[in-house]
Amino acid sequence: METALFSAEIHELHKILHWIRVRLEKSGVQGKEVRRIELAAEEAVVNVILHGYEGKKGRVEVGIKKGPGRIELLFRDWGPPFDPLSNAPKVDPSAPLEEREAGGLGIFFMQQIMDEIAYRRESDANILTLVKHFSRTK
Repeated sequence: METALFSAEIHELHKILHWIRVRLEKSGVQGKEVRRIELAAEEAVVNVILHGYEGKKGRVEVGIKKGPGRIELLFRDWGPPFDPLSNAPKVDPSAPLEEREAGGLGIFFMQQIMDEIAYRRESDANILTLVKHFSRTK
């Protein structure tokens, strides 16, 4: 897995997404799928930046691994334990906007875009893994 460590600050978001995009394209992911995976990655990184460190400075490690017919992205932070999957509100996309709870759409979007999402706490780190399956990659 290729990894990079970034400051968990909003002004780093463009640099983080560029790093991911370059590696996705080198792995053979193209066009619309790059943008969709990038959107899921953006949601994951923004959650770490805005919520993971509760306003304090921190770091986020981003990893990407190409496997047979799949791309795996890993996001690691060292903030307080937080499972975004079990803490996200349930989203009913058919409900009128005024009836929906605030928040939780980021996780919903990630679940719609990616094929697998998993959270685990390992040592002092939160680790969110996103996986996308493909029928064809380089």
